[in-house]
Amino acid sequence: MSSTLDLTDPLARAAVFAGRAPSLHNSQPWHWRLRSGVLDLSLQPRRLLRVTDPAARLAVLSCGTALHHALIHLAADGCRAVVTRIPDPEDPYLLARVEPAGTAAPDHDAARLVRAEPRRRTDRRNDPGPPLDTHQVHTVQQAVRRHGAGLMVLRLGQMYAVAQAAELAQEIEAADPEWQVEIAGWVGGDRPSRTGVPTAALPADLNVLTAPAQALRRAGSVLLDESRGPASTFTVLHSARDGRRDWLTAGEALSAGWLTAAHLGVAVLPLSVVTEVAGGRDRIRQLLNWSAYPHLVLRLAAESSRPPGPPTPRLPSTEILSMG
Repeated sequence: MSSTLDLTDPLARAAVFAGRAPSLHNSQPWHWRLRSGVLDLSLQPRRLLRVTDPAARLAVLSCGTALHHALIHLAADGCRAVVTRIPDPEDPYLLARVEPAGTAAPDHDAARLVRAEPRRRTDRRNDPGPPLDTHQVHTVQQAVRRHGAGLMVLRLGQMYAVAQAAELAQEIEAADPEWQVEIAGWVGGDRPSRTGVPTAALPADLNVLTAPAQALRRAGSVLLDESRGPASTFTVLHSARDGRRDWLTAGEALSAGWLTAAHLGVAVLPLSVVTEVAGGRDRIRQLLNWSAYPHLVLRLAAESSRPPGPPTPRLPSTEILSMG
């Protein structure tokens, strides 16, 4: 197996670009293999959070964001591709196979999302800016829907219901010493491994990430004040079914929505703690009277005029892509 990357190959370039995709605690749980003109996407077992994400649902979803990144890069490059999702049901790690299918005119919509990628950041601010325009939220929702998932905007009562579920999840995780050890291995510090979230990228108030109930309740209180609009819009990313293919597709939809948001000047904060613990997702479904399956709570807010914090580190291309 060659350790040299041939970046003249559009499939290789797409895989390298996909390394910029967002993932649970910046775990980057993907690995690409390019062989005989076929690009395979697999889970990387060493980068799974087995306590936080025991079914690997959020890891598969994270790989979905990488898959979408790769596909838009190919489309912007004028390359057609055929994608087979979950190509081998007997292989729990192999998630997708991408095969070239000739050339085409560069896709301008895909190119716009590729250009927006450098602006895509996880918005960990404690106090977002002015209210969003409703059209911006609807445009992000449409991008998610086009990829087979949904993005539900929470109303006042629903925000408090999700906050209740978040509080329960926080209590369960805080009482779990294994979770505390695992999260300490991924969040904070200098991150010489080039995975995880370094201290410099964290907000001053970590409750924004680990206890989103406070943020949800604060936003709900603003909604009660009809004299001003809320600075944040809270949404839930969801899918109609709950299998590995659905998790992967939800990740593709998340990538499409997030890059669309970056293009529109909308900042995004994913709050995974709400759906991490056993039973947490079912509780949200009951509270919201849903038949759909929730994956993440996403806070949408206007981009800040303040300079963004440092980006999270990324693995070198040779660690996420093998050739040969």
